[in-house]
Amino acid sequence: MQPGGAHLVALIPPGSVEAELGKVQAAIFSELGLASALALPPLIPVAFISAPPARGFLDDLDRSVLAGWRARAAGIAWVEEWLFLAVDTGGLWDGLRARALELAGAAPLCLFPASEGFCLGCVDADPDQRSHIAPMTPELSFSSCSLAVMRLESPREEWWREVYWETLEEKPLRGRRKS
Repeated sequence: MQPGGAHLVALIPPGSVEAELGKVQAAIFSELGLASALALPPLIPVAFISAPPARGFLDDLDRSVLAGWRARAAGIAWVEEWLFLAVDTGGLWDGLRARALELAGAAPLCLFPASEGFCLGCVDADPDQRSHIAPMTPELSFSSCSLAVMRLESPREEWWREVYWETLEEKPLRGRRKS
């Protein structure tokens, strides 16, 4: 992890979705003992950015997408050795990612992939284990969440073993109405 930590733009699900995904993370940890499954709360990583964003950043991101979106779980996917519960956001994620990187720039190093889905960890699984990891996941659909900028810090290279995170800013994702 780089000095000063990493800054992540993320989508934070509503409480009911967070609770369901917390159960999935706990089951992975209970069954396989993979610490990375519990390292972070349920979130959809949008982009690791180069520095804390300027004031009004989340407002600008919110205005970059249309209101009336819906996200739906789309199954388990491995992305660069990380397990995700993929989510279909109908283009919302792509738009937020493009605008976040345009406004704040990409971080030189990312702790895990930014992907359109909930990061479930499992990077600490060995290759043989990965082919057998298939957690039961709930059918999820939601049309509300929050945008957040988080700072992640760890004194370890395997950051998921000891990670400190804080939400620097958070706001409900509303999107703009069609004109």
